[in-house]
Amino acid sequence: MVRDRWDKVAIVLQPVGGLLTALAVAILGFWTSSFLREREARETALRERMQTSDTNARLYSELISKREESESALRKDMFTSIINSFLATGPQTLEQKVLNLELLVYNFHESLNLKPLFLHLERLAKDSPQRGEYVPRLNRVAEEVTKKQMLVIEEGGQSFDATASLKTLAFPSPDGRTEIPAISRDLALDGVHRNFKIEVLGADADKEQVQLRVTVRSGGGSAADTTAAEFWLGYFDFPMIDNIRLPNDQRLAIVLNNFDAGRQSADLTVVFFPGKYAGLREKPYYDEVLAKLLAANKTLARELTPTPAARR
Repeated sequence: MVRDRWDKVAIVLQPVGGLLTALAVAILGFWTSSFLREREARETALRERMQTSDTNARLYSELISKREESESALRKDMFTSIINSFLATGPQTLEQKVLNLELLVYNFHESLNLKPLFLHLERLAKDSPQRGEYVPRLNRVAEEVTKKQMLVIEEGGQSFDATASLKTLAFPSPDGRTEIPAISRDLALDGVHRNFKIEVLGADADKEQVQLRVTVRSGGGSAADTTAAEFWLGYFDFPMIDNIRLPNDQRLAIVLNNFDAGRQSADLTVVFFPGKYAGLREKPYYDEVLAKLLAANKTLARELTPTPAARR
């Protein structure tokens, strides 16, 4: 039998092909084994990092919880001690009372309505020979607290400033040439548009207070969408505590920045902000919380529902 050239090539390549096949299988097996080992090592490292992260998170949560418990206990003891000092029957100097008020204000101004205590100490200070020392001190404390609260609520809200004439009980017109009986502004927050109308009804130079009427309209301006209020505003009305509750868990507050009896003017700031920035004593109503949850569920349902194009 005569073999041609191709037969000879086949005889030579047959064992080479088997060797190459065996080599390819070995390389593939080694690569697969290495890949599986690397993946297992990555998964093991990831599990270890996750376990470490969970452990650290639990430890951090426990530390924060213990710190909050200790701070709450300290604040409770401080609050009890300060309140008892006001209720004590023994004699107390005006200095001690003002100092106790400062401790209360700087530590609990987001939780307590301290206006009655401010007014009480202001009356005592005005009847004291040291009136020139304690009245400005009370006003300075009130100003600092107001600034702290405004920094918080203005971050999440909308505001505008206005200057009222205490002589004419009016506001300067936009062009500054005439006066208008009320100032009106449109503000929007979280998709809710409202109109705020502010009127000055009176002024008390002795108490440094102005009487205001506020009308808030939203939507089409129907009677159901209107909120109105009349009140006296002074330096001791703090925005986180002394505010007007509006629908949709929103708030309106007005701050008296300056009462200038000489120029007969009052500088005001009107701020419209979410209820979550209100003081700790201002909790949302249950129907407002329920409405928010229902709205969130509806939004989630719309996001999860496929569109007609997606169904096709």
